Formats: sequence, C-alpha cells, structure tokens
Amino acid sequence: MKKLGRNDPCPCGSGKKYKQCCLQAADAQIANDRSEAVPKAIQWLFTKYEQPAHAALDEGFFGGLDDDEYAGIQDLPDDSYTGIMINAMEWLLADGVVTIKDQDCRVAALLLGKGGPLLSAEQRQWLETLTALPLRLYEIVEVVPGKCLTLRDVMLPERQPVLVQEKSGSQQANRYDLIAARIVPVDAHFELSGAVYGFPRQRSWDLLEELTDELEGVEPDSPLAKEITSAIIPYHWLQLFVRAFEMPPVVDRVTGESLLFVTDHYRVLDWDAFDQALSGEADIAGNRDAGWSRIFAGEDGLTRRNLSINPGKRPDRIKVSYHTQQYADEGKPWFEAVSGAAVAFISRELSDPKGILANMQPNDTQERSEPIPLPPEIITELIEKRIRQLYADWADKPLPILNDQTPREAIRTPEGLEQVKFLLHTYEHGEAQQAKAQHRPPVSYEFLWQSIGITP
Repeated sequence: MKKLGRNDPCPCGSGKKYKQCCLQAADAQIANDRSEAVPKAIQWLFTKYEQPAHAALDEGFFGGLDDDEYAGIQDLPDDSYTGIMINAMEWLLADGVVTIKDQDCRVAALLLGKGGPLLSAEQRQWLETLTALPLRLYEIVEVVPGKCLTLRDVMLPERQPVLVQEKSGSQQANRYDLIAARIVPVDAHFELSGAVYGFPRQRSWDLLEELTDELEGVEPDSPLAKEITSAIIPYHWLQLFVRAFEMPPVVDRVTGESLLFVTDHYRVLDWDAFDQALSGEADIAGNRDAGWSRIFAGEDGLTRRNLSINPGKRPDRIKVSYHTQQYADEGKPWFEAVSGAAVAFISRELSDPKGILANMQPNDTQERSEPIPLPPEIITELIEKRIRQLYADWADKPLPILNDQTPREAIRTPEGLEQVKFLLHTYEHGEAQQAKAQHRPPVSYEFLWQSIGITP
C-alpha cells in the first residue's frame, strides 16, 4: 500500500489535503505519545531499581554538593525544586549510571535493553535520541517570541547556529541569554529535549573556564566530551541555587586599593579667587561650568584622575570627589592648600560601592514597573555619555577576565577573540535587560566593537 503523501487527498473524505486535515491530528497524537516517554521511563526505573536510582542521583547529579548545600536544595521554593528535579531526571536517563549487584550499568542501557519498559515505537525512538545527545552550552542569538530560538554553541562557535522550535521558552528568552540544553532533531526541525539550565552571564566565567580546560584536546562529539559536559554543567548550575553571589574585588587599578567613594562638600566664599587658584595648577583640567579634574599619567601610560570638582546643588557649593581613601587622604590637604580662603569645608560623605551592590536585591531592576520620570531617550543619552567615559580606554586596559591582557591584545588569538566577543555580548545583554526594566532604548556598544576593529 502506497504511503500517503502530505499533499495527497485526505482518506477521511473531507476533500482537503492530508497535511491540512488528518495529518495534523496524527502528528499531535505522535507528539503526545512521545511526551510520555520520559515519565514512563522514570516510573519504570524507580519501580524496579528505586535504591540504585536514588544513589545515582545523589552521587552523580547532586554529587558536587556538601551536606548543607544538599539540604538547602530540599528547602527551596516548590517551583525552584521542581525545575531542579526535572533536569535531574532527564540527566538520570541520559547520563546516569546505576550500580546493580556490584556492576555499573548505564540507565539508558537498562531502559532500551531486554527487560526494559514497554514503549511505543515513537517513545523508544525519543529515548534512544535523548540518551545519545550531549548536554551543551548555548548562547541565544535570535529570539522570535512564541515561536523559536536560534542557538549558538559557546564552546564550538565555528559551528552553524541552530534554529530550535520553542513556543513557551521563547516568550521569556532574551538575546544573549546563556542556557545549557540538549537539542533534539524531530522530523524536519529541532526542539529542546525538556531540561534547560539557565546561567546568568556574569556568573558564567568559572563554568566557561572549566569547560575550556577539560575539553581541550577532546573530540567534540565523542562520548568523553558528553561525559565531561554532563558532569560540569549540572554542578555549576546547582551552585547558583546554593551559593550566594560573591562580589569580585572592586579596586583602583593604579593603587590596588579598594574603591571607596569619598565626597567632600565645600562652600565657595570667593569664586574669582577659586577660579584663579585652580587655573594656576598645571595638573588641573576643566572649568566652572563643566567641573575640574586633577589628572596624572599612570604607569601604564594612560591618563587618569585622582579627584574631581563639580558644582553642588546650591550656587555657592561645590563637591570634591575621590574614589579611594588614599586619594582622599592625599587630595584634601592639597585641595585646601591650593584653594586657601576661597572655600570653607562643610562635610564629608562616604559610600562603599561593594556594599551598595551587595545589598541590592537580585530583582530590584526587573521589578520596576513604572518608567523613570524622565524622557526615555534622555535617560539613554545620559547613560551612554557615562558609559563612553567609563570605557574610554577599554581597548587598551588590561582586564582580569582576559588574564590581564587588554582586549586589543586578546583578539590576536582565536581563543582570545571569542573571549572578547563573549565579554562584549555580556555588556550588551546587561544593558538590554536594564533598558527593558527602565522602559527606555538600550545604549549601543558598537563603539567598543569598533575600537578594536571586530564585528559581532
């Protein structure tokens, strides 16, 4: 009997093409049947090998946690715990190993071998495919909400990005989000298997470093590579739930001293005398309207500043700002000696940037529902000016994340080029998230790409 083609008349007699009629129902039935494969396999496994299956999870998926961390997982809110267990169960089927009568056996072999659960042809095919696929780290490069995602392999950037049909996940996803997942071929398209591991970009550096080290010299599509990623990715993902984010050292690159924002407030008694005093100093740049800075040349040859002078909120006030305690200790006596009787000290204000960032709640910006009371375009313009100031010497500034190389130096090697691109995408991703929360257009980082002559 000839197999029905998609464009053949439907045998039900509706007069429609098969693809527009009963094929849709047949496809839906197959998809529903396929979706039962994992629950059926899990139920069979825990019914027949409950103790070895629990041991495989505890020693494998959760094996990197200490007792307190493991207990912390149990105490998570229901939605977080459920998400973890969904990933854990898929990991058990795809990569788990159970010990039965002192013999190690892959869970996949038990499921698909003689004596395994009774499966339909579609369910068996799904499990065969799932258990053969590696868990990989991907960067979302394009999103069509409600339809699909385009994923780029972070560790194999030379490979062609993959278009994945994903209705629900694509509704919340953002460009440059990081996820780990298994991509499953289904008929003529690709889908995600079900388990998804989301990684904040700013907390992904240790994961990237370990994957790079462990996969060096390993054939990308080998069983060994699959074993490596299936161990490293879940470990780092679980750390997001049990370990608080540790603030990196916030230090001045010249002195190595921790950053501390120190602001001294002064009353100006004689503006003419004050202007004249500052104009006589060779290392002072600026004017009364724009403010002044005391500049110096660092050992790296870059021009830096150790204090800034700006107008205060009242016409007779100024504020002198430093970003370390050392700069403040050295700068205050110098400033008061230069200014003389033209100013009078009022007060000092201290602000610890590390403390401010550490005390911010993770969802503070995301929970903002009202726009900032300024025109969005003006906010973006102000932020862009500040970003351009902060990153003025970025291309030639050694960065710890690049092993103390400058971005311009790092891009000379293929590995360094990918690191720099990943870093720039991280900047763009963070700015896009903030702009979305603040109801404004995002700032473009195109000027940084251009500064080192590369493209996304």
